[in-house]
Amino acid sequence: NCNVIIALLFGYFVAGVSTLETEDGDSLKYVTNGNIKIAKSITFLWVETFPLGFYGPAVIPLLIAYLVTTVETVGDISAVYDVSELDTQSEEYSESIQGGLTSDAVNSILSALFTSMPNTTFSQNNGVIALTKCASRRAGYACGFWLILMGVFGKIAGIITSIPDCVIGGMTIFLFCNVLVSGISLAASTLDVNSRRTKFILGLSLALGVGVTVWPFAFQDLRGSSYTAKFWTCADCSNALKGLRDGVSIFLSTGYCIGTVTAMILNLILPEDVPVSRATEKKVDEKSEEESFKDDDA
Repeated sequence: NCNVIIALLFGYFVAGVSTLETEDGDSLKYVTNGNIKIAKSITFLWVETFPLGFYGPAVIPLLIAYLVTTVETVGDISAVYDVSELDTQSEEYSESIQGGLTSDAVNSILSALFTSMPNTTFSQNNGVIALTKCASRRAGYACGFWLILMGVFGKIAGIITSIPDCVIGGMTIFLFCNVLVSGISLAASTLDVNSRRTKFILGLSLALGVGVTVWPFAFQDLRGSSYTAKFWTCADCSNALKGLRDGVSIFLSTGYCIGTVTAMILNLILPEDVPVSRATEKKVDEKSEEESFKDDDA
């Protein structure tokens, strides 16, 4: 069950002994020890404190950001149930969704008090479960313990941040693909994929979700200066309007968020398909009437 971490360490080792030859003849290392040197040996909660405050313009963007993380949490827990071969139609599944969302909220509050970023679920764990076939909660408890312990030692964080992006990307891309496959498998097992309504909802939501992911500059163009994207030019706006614009941009440029919300809205407003059996019965009745008319004429 250690194949994921072994693959990561092997990629880290290969990157550590490899160099990149530039056109000028210089050799650049893929792995440097700069982050390890500047990392503190030991650190803990509230080593540095900041005064508590309230920033009004950030309220709407944060609400939208939490909507994004809510959608992610529901999807991640559903994928966990799928790769763990558990029933997604059970009462336990509903309780897990509720517990996961509550945990996100409580832990995010604690994280803010610890002067850290908000929390959300980790999609790669679904891929790890699919690869290792280990879905035990005891493994999760052990991981939590080790993460807390290693979080105290800053040098470990320095080692992790020194891993090149190509190594991290090579490992996580396969894990994310497992998440995608789990989502498709879950949709195929719980939805009527032959329904025109289902096909339309899936097609449009995937088109928007994949579209903004492939082309992220549509609503949040970071290639220019701040607030100059053509979607909503807001360089001279007030702080409150800039906050609203940031929140809307985050929502529209996050693929799984706009895709999920689109699917939810379409699922609410689109009527159900006309059952094929009724249409077939109608054709049979019409054919019977035509035959009876022919018999009468004869």
